[in-house]
Amino acid sequence: MRKGLKAAGILVLAVLCLTLLLTLAGRLTDGMTPAGRALQTVSAPVMSLLNRGVTGLERLFAYMHGYDELEAENAALRSRIAEMEEEVRRSQDANAENDHLRRLLGFKSSHSDYTMLDARLTAWGASSWSSTFGLDKGTADGLAVGDCVITADGFLVGVVTEAGKRSCTVRTIIDPQAAVGASLQSTGLTAVAEGDFARMSEGKLVLNYVWQGAALETGDTVLTSGAGGVYPAGLVIGTITGLGTQEGGYGEYGIITPAADLGSLTQLYVILDDGESDDEN
Repeated sequence: MRKGLKAAGILVLAVLCLTLLLTLAGRLTDGMTPAGRALQTVSAPVMSLLNRGVTGLERLFAYMHGYDELEAENAALRSRIAEMEEEVRRSQDANAENDHLRRLLGFKSSHSDYTMLDARLTAWGASSWSSTFGLDKGTADGLAVGDCVITADGFLVGVVTEAGKRSCTVRTIIDPQAAVGASLQSTGLTAVAEGDFARMSEGKLVLNYVWQGAALETGDTVLTSGAGGVYPAGLVIGTITGLGTQEGGYGEYGIITPAADLGSLTQLYVILDDGESDDEN
């Protein structure tokens, strides 16, 4: 814009100089010889054209001035829009945090015997043969290998398999090495929910070792049974969303979609004590 104004200024100066010369020439030839009057006659259309050019340039300068004002106004509006978008984002984050805390409070109210530690996911494991992630809490925070990890809703996520002083590694329930004692909410039927390499890429696990002859149904909720002592009983593992037949035709197995959305984990909770350790010991 500034370069354009500079060029326009030079053009205006040139036009003014030429106008002045032609005006002087016209005055000097006024009342003189026919050649002088001829020069005046020839210069008249040029003067008219130059006058129109000057008028056009005046309008151009006015437009440029108005353009600069509009540009400044648009910049101010863009700045205000950015501020408003940031305010909306902060409001959305606050609402999400409030919702998260309400869900956690609801879970805690029904599990007052639990001692829990809040933690944040730091990074997912790099291996394509497993499903693990890191947390920002470790042994210095009271955490230990074997502790169960859940969401604010009490949905099972996994178990701590390695623990450092300020960080730890969690193996999720879809990891091929994961195995959780399970039961069906509708019938109490017990089985084992296991990670499966073929299902891991789908974000699912399987329900195996179902009592032969038992009927599985899609839509049934799968809970932790508490068998083995690693996972407290009653945590939600997921829902049966598919069925299959074991090799050889011996019974069915279920395909479980986890209740926890493993793809959007951020804030998690580690169960340090489920209130049953003293009774077991």
